[in-house]
Amino acid sequence: MILVLAEKNWVLGLKLSQDSCATQIKEMRRAMNIEWASIDACCGNFTSTELAAYRPCPVCGSINSRIVTEFSDFQFFSDSNQQPKRLDVKENQCLDCFALYLNPCYTQFGFKVLFAEAGRSYGSTDGRQQEQIKWLDDHGLLKANTLILDAGCYDGQFLASLPDNVQKVGVDIDLPAIELGRKRYHDKGIEFIYADFERFNSDRAPDVITMFHVLEHLADPLHVLRNLRTNAHSNTNLVIEVPIVENGTTNDINGFFSVQHMTHFSKKSLSNCLNRAGWKIKQGHEKPGYNGYRVLAIPSVPDDNIVGDPEDTQYLYEYLSAWYQALENANRRTGNVQGFEKAVIWGGGMHTEFVYQTTNLFSVDKNFRFIIVDSDPLKHGKTWRGITIYHPSVLRKIDWMKTCLVVSSYGSQEAIVCAARDLAVPPGRIVRLYDELRVY
Repeated sequence: MILVLAEKNWVLGLKLSQDSCATQIKEMRRAMNIEWASIDACCGNFTSTELAAYRPCPVCGSINSRIVTEFSDFQFFSDSNQQPKRLDVKENQCLDCFALYLNPCYTQFGFKVLFAEAGRSYGSTDGRQQEQIKWLDDHGLLKANTLILDAGCYDGQFLASLPDNVQKVGVDIDLPAIELGRKRYHDKGIEFIYADFERFNSDRAPDVITMFHVLEHLADPLHVLRNLRTNAHSNTNLVIEVPIVENGTTNDINGFFSVQHMTHFSKKSLSNCLNRAGWKIKQGHEKPGYNGYRVLAIPSVPDDNIVGDPEDTQYLYEYLSAWYQALENANRRTGNVQGFEKAVIWGGGMHTEFVYQTTNLFSVDKNFRFIIVDSDPLKHGKTWRGITIYHPSVLRKIDWMKTCLVVSSYGSQEAIVCAARDLAVPPGRIVRLYDELRVY
């Protein structure tokens, strides 16, 4: 009936354009014929040497390291026979300063291709902006006429939320985000700079530089910090926040070694990186409730005579111990699909690739068939490892006698469970991977 009405509306020339209506009709027809597929039914995915490049330790410059975790043939989002989407992901530890980092790391081409479907990667998260602003104010960093530079400003939402009596400059490598910010906050007096963090130049030396959860994403944090020092004056205050391995334990199978992070800091490795770049930590604060280590640093004389902390290896093993426990728990949960013939995976993002890489869900029974549902319209109609991604509304069309639903998300697990129940998925057919969720 819906299909007939859509076609009738198109014929009658209602406000839908011919192209958009045809697209809707095609989507509805496809959704009515759900195509179940086995894992890795798509054989067109490939890799490229241009996606990543080897680098020395981003903290001390040593070339001596060891691999501590590795994922082979890791796929970054949807299938493609046009762009390389697969890469061996290797996390290393420096044998000289004990720093942890991704190696090889993404090239500019690699980051652009691999994370094209990842959405926003930088900038302050909305829920924490008011806390960040209050913290700056409490530390006397928001006085009238203070010039604040936000490195990794994305679209400028954080800067736009600052008091009107401070001057605001934002820099980011994401041109669409910069253009969006200029349009969205044109009346907020924000100066936007589109440039690489390693090379940008501000005409005015800032009084305060902020960089919230950006440094860990960058291939060369040392040179970024050196460039910030070049742009600063002698009394500039630098506020940096990163996740640290000391607080990295989580029950999320994505783990502390996020594939979006290129350097995995500890307190010591962050301090070493800052010291080499000409910054000295004045204060350090571990943020309660999530993994954030916030430091206030001031200009100093660069010091290349750094010493690593062997305790960082202990923190590494404590994290890995907790992570392997999370993998054990998740793998036990995915075993609950046995006895079914098909499974719906709710989640077409990075978490599902981690399920593929770390559990037996897709390997126990080669005859098992899957579909994926996701609320992101940009994913609909695409495939991941040969499995088609649909709108969640298709759940109403499924016979749940021999089918289960696997919730492939960490932070959104409970919201997905509620949405699935609203779509008439029987509670006994819903497989959760986590007993509890922890903010980190």
